[in-house]
Formats: sequence, C-alpha cells, structure tokens
Amino acid sequence: MMDLNFIQFFIKSLYNQSLEEYFHVQKSTVSSWRKRGTPQKYINIFIDRENSDNIYELFEKIYPRKIVNFNI
Repeated sequence: MMDLNFIQFFIKSLYNQSLEEYFHVQKSTVSSWRKRGTPQKYINIFIDRENSDNIYELFEKIYPRKIVNFNI
C-alpha cells in the first residue's frame, strides 16, 4: 500500500511538482490528507496516471537501471 509520503516523493522526483499541482487541489486539502488520510479516490488517480501500483516499478521510473555492456 502506498502512502502520501511515497506519492509526494515520486511526484517531486519525476515531475518536479507538488501534490497540489499534480492533483489540482489546494494546500489545505493536502494538509487535511496528512491529518485524516489520503482519500482512496486520489490514490486511484495516481495509480491510473502512472499505470502501476507496484512501488518497485515506480522506483524504476525514477531510477532506471543502467544496462552495462562488458563486451570488450
């Protein structure tokens, strides 16, 4: 299960956006999410946009593995 901190990290790392910009909401809305929990609706929006709910796949988007060719 993803939490708001991971989603925030992912959005900032990949798109250089805040949660407010990504979801088109006010700062007070995000503050409310931090206190009461993120509504499932917004987690689903994130999953749909990024085409994955797998944290390992999402990390691969941020930090793709480099293929090293050792042929000399």
